[in-house]
Amino acid sequence: MIKILRQWISRALALALIGPIAASIAGGLNALDGSGAHTLLTSNAFVSGLIALVCVGALTCIAGVIGSLLGGRREGFLAMGFVLGWVAWTSGRIGQVYMLAPEVGTSIKLAIEAAVLIAFVMIAGVIVSANDENDPLSSYSLKRLSGWLRQAPMLSAMGAAFLVAGLVSLFMGAYDFPGQSTGVGFIGGIVAGVAGSMAAASMQGKEGHTGTPFAPVMLGVMIAGVIFPLVTIVYPGFGSMEEMVLRGTLPGFVIVSPVAWVMGALLGVPIGHSWVEHSQEKVHQGAHANK
Repeated sequence: MIKILRQWISRALALALIGPIAASIAGGLNALDGSGAHTLLTSNAFVSGLIALVCVGALTCIAGVIGSLLGGRREGFLAMGFVLGWVAWTSGRIGQVYMLAPEVGTSIKLAIEAAVLIAFVMIAGVIVSANDENDPLSSYSLKRLSGWLRQAPMLSAMGAAFLVAGLVSLFMGAYDFPGQSTGVGFIGGIVAGVAGSMAAASMQGKEGHTGTPFAPVMLGVMIAGVIFPLVTIVYPGFGSMEEMVLRGTLPGFVIVSPVAWVMGALLGVPIGHSWVEHSQEKVHQGAHANK
């Protein structure tokens, strides 16, 4: 009962306090035309946007640490996802961002924004992973990360998560509707969690599979927020972004904002991951019962 109460306190803090503060900081910026059509780094003042980005990242990190202390590391991921969900939901649409500034610099700023948010998530993950023996699969300790990123199954999990998240966004992000970026990021995270976990499990085999860690799969989704904006530099190419927005042909992987990609990794991946791990566990239990 006390554990459940602590978990709900963590969620309430993230949803009702830290998240709204982060969204308010992000919403205090203005786009080039004075509107709200911007993300953290694509506002009309780069320095102010950078300060806001650091503040949002710090608040996300704080929410993760508090959530971990109250309900465990997985609760910390949920808290960070809730905070970034607030920011993603209240941010401007990417299509409108490119309409105001259809240049290479916009794509670079979006990629930097995602990279900075990933760094704060990693910092929070390392902080809360000082003691990770009770739940090693959710660990972000540097030692474990270094080991996982040398293993072929974990690299395949990361690659599968990245590719599947991109495919989901390509097919589901056909139109730059309000809220679509947040929804696509979340659903992409869920499907990527399934794909990444299955990819690792298939390479390890039934006997060798002991569970897929969160970190490689989450990183695969979060890195999408860095890579996909940069793709627009060569495709569709400089000078045609505005036309694609007007024609409604902006690729789906572009309409997902950096903060939505990171949010999708934190909220969606654990859901998809748990589906696969629970099914694997039942398979193992059934196999042992038949022996």
